[in-house]
Amino acid sequence: MKYLFALLSGAVTAVAATFLHLFLPPFGITLAIIGTFTAIWSVGRTYGKRRFKIIAALGWSVIFFQASTFGAGKEIFVQGDNLGNAFFFLSFLALAIAIALPSN
Repeated sequence: MKYLFALLSGAVTAVAATFLHLFLPPFGITLAIIGTFTAIWSVGRTYGKRRFKIIAALGWSVIFFQASTFGAGKEIFVQGDNLGNAFFFLSFLALAIAIALPSN
């Protein structure tokens, strides 16, 4: 159950961050990055293991990569412009830092 919660927590965070990063730049992207970091970090604090942070980050990554590819109607949520590239780089930096921090 812990694994499922970690995976769903990462996925829900990615959905929220994907929609939030386009809202009122640069405040939306800042809030999306801070929210991503906090959610992944708190999963590790809740369960006390780094493996749950990694699972949450994998769930986050799956949703992010789905959002950055074309869908059935040729829609794309994370575009390849400056804002989308900054979101890509900074969010993965936030994920790496959140995973590297101690879990307890």
